[in-house]
Amino acid sequence: MISSMTGYGRGSSSEEGFTISVELRSVNHRYADFSLRLPRELYPLEDRIRRVLQKSIKRGRVEVNLSLDEVPAGLRQVKVNYDLAEDYYQALQVLCRHLGISDEVKLQHLLEMPELFKSSQISLTEEQVWPSVNASLQEAVTHLLEQRRVEGENLGRDLLERCGQLEEKVDQAAVRAEEAKDDYRRRMEEKFEEMLAEQFEETRLLMEIAMQVERMGVDEELVRLKSHLEAFRTNLTGTEPAGRKLDFIAQEMFREVNTIGSKAGDFQLTNLVVELKAELEKVREQLQNLE
Repeated sequence: MISSMTGYGRGSSSEEGFTISVELRSVNHRYADFSLRLPRELYPLEDRIRRVLQKSIKRGRVEVNLSLDEVPAGLRQVKVNYDLAEDYYQALQVLCRHLGISDEVKLQHLLEMPELFKSSQISLTEEQVWPSVNASLQEAVTHLLEQRRVEGENLGRDLLERCGQLEEKVDQAAVRAEEAKDDYRRRMEEKFEEMLAEQFEETRLLMEIAMQVERMGVDEELVRLKSHLEAFRTNLTGTEPAGRKLDFIAQEMFREVNTIGSKAGDFQLTNLVVELKAELEKVREQLQNLE
């Protein structure tokens, strides 16, 4: 199945008291490349996350943003900085005396002071948090793959249409190539008939004409080009990711077209070669988006 390399997916899950959110963004890349942004507490899970992604994503650069939104109450701790509280209390008393304020320093005054409380959590184990991470990651991957699949179907339809256009131009080139050979043979025979009047050797001249016409022949290139188009269509409608293979086939088609262009001694055939190259360039641009 043809898939695009661009897409977005999001997933979230709350299991075992942990709430995890995952966002995936993928763009074109020659290989599968994963860039992970994780909370410090989840660093040990990086290899597991990569393995999950590698099972489903064969090409593309994927940015992974994972956040730990909630931790079970039993794993959270709030600590009081007693030394700092004592310093604040003493400083406030000194300030009151200095300013001649008779009010007493109360708890509510201390609560307004910064950094009096510090929130921390007990070290998390991989097995504690992995169920929630895995569930949210699987959901995000599912959404990402669906978006990539839909876009891939659109690209596939466009490429199939371009295949049809390429085949039409190849057929036109085959017809014109034969016409060009006949035109060349006829022109040469007319010229050589004029030259024969000057005692040129007829057999040798006819051999020269035949050899020149043979050098102009592009039958083999056209046959290979049609074969490549057939292979392109087969891989395009297959069930496996085929972006790299399709790109290779497109390069081979381009090579055959270039060879035809180098042999073409005919204006109309040269124009068809230019049109084939332009269409192939569009195909190769689209292929850069396929997995």
